[in-house]
Amino acid sequence: MKKRKLLALLLGMVMVLSLAFLTACGNGDDDPADDPDVEENGDNGEDDNEPEPDGEDNGDESDGDTGDAQFGGENFMLWIDNEDYAIALVAALSERFPNSSFDYEIVGGTDTVEDLALAGPGGHGADIILFPHDQLAGAANQGLLLPLGPDIGAAMQGRVPEFAIGTVQHDGHYLGVPLRMESVALFYNRTLLEENGLEVATTWEEIIDQAGEYNDVANSDFLIRWEPGNAFFSHFILTAHGFELFGPDHNDPDLVNLNSAEVIAGLEFLEGLREILPVPADDLNWDTVHGAFVGGEVPYVITGPWSIPYIMSDSDGFEWGVKTIPTINGVQPTTFSGYHIAAGSSFTDYSDLTRAVLEFMMSDEGLQMVYDEIGVMPALIDESIVNGLADDLFLLGVAAQMEHTHPMPGIPEMSQYWDSADAMLASVWEGLATPEEAAANAEETFDAGRALADQ
Repeated sequence: MKKRKLLALLLGMVMVLSLAFLTACGNGDDDPADDPDVEENGDNGEDDNEPEPDGEDNGDESDGDTGDAQFGGENFMLWIDNEDYAIALVAALSERFPNSSFDYEIVGGTDTVEDLALAGPGGHGADIILFPHDQLAGAANQGLLLPLGPDIGAAMQGRVPEFAIGTVQHDGHYLGVPLRMESVALFYNRTLLEENGLEVATTWEEIIDQAGEYNDVANSDFLIRWEPGNAFFSHFILTAHGFELFGPDHNDPDLVNLNSAEVIAGLEFLEGLREILPVPADDLNWDTVHGAFVGGEVPYVITGPWSIPYIMSDSDGFEWGVKTIPTINGVQPTTFSGYHIAAGSSFTDYSDLTRAVLEFMMSDEGLQMVYDEIGVMPALIDESIVNGLADDLFLLGVAAQMEHTHPMPGIPEMSQYWDSADAMLASVWEGLATPEEAAANAEETFDAGRALADQ
């Protein structure tokens, strides 16, 4: 009898202990760092009020204690458009976050949002993607991006240009971090100019005069080349005549302003430039613009910082430089600025780690890597933060033009603008339409595309 009571008592104690163990395992208080497979945030980061990791080092870096060991993530994936940068970044992240494993895939920046929309819901997308800033609104409207919280915004203030900060905001949320910035500018071959007794032009009036001396149509030798039928490259011609795309703040879809007096005046100026560059728009492309400059065949081209590494490695050693776009009728033209941003996927299983990685990517060390590996302009106000940048005369020439830019509008209607504006510019360049006809057709095409998109 006593044995049966003792056995019953022991069985009861075992049951109590088992229930206590099961309750502890299911109460959600486990530290995610103890198991890299545990999802850090079950709502995919939609709660902006959750605590933000500070991402700062708490230990002495010399002994390998980075202070970020609490983050855990298996096969954390980054989609990046430059392999040198990707390799360096993954190596740095692996050291900084030792409890996580990182990998990358090379994906073109213009493709990452579309690819994430297809792969993300099935769990096959990246945790972090890089893309041009004008795609952010569309990605946000599809619910693809992880809200980052106000701490990210505070970290950018006074350090990142205000324009750049604006490109990563949507409906009051920070959805990314700017990494690099760019604009077209005037690239000039000083050696070729001096051989022909010419000075570096500061006005388009000078360029037109110089073209009269330099051009040799029979041998296809022209003073300047750019892509006149491309709305990104030729935007400066329209702004020099007063064009304000989507209004003064560049965010009002009802003010595309294509069929305006300012645009027509810009198209008339463009029409006249065909006389100094009598080449079809389709024949003015990357190869015949950038390639001709690298080959030392043309004194001036309008291109961007993406051309710099190729010129430095592939040119024949001529002396060259970069400066602001020359003035038109005394007006300094405004170009489009573009910002490449990094953002977290809303489908990530590691939202806290994603935020910490983004903080590292926009840190001094992370942006030094952008400059060292890609050779482009980091999104910073103070160039002295990045070693070597203050002495980089080519990028400083681009930076000078950046002072006369506005970001490509990030509203979804930009997708209708590009095709409409490209066709408008090309039709005038080819003499297929008058400036008045081309401007009217462009706005009509934009309105039709916008109506279709809204259905």
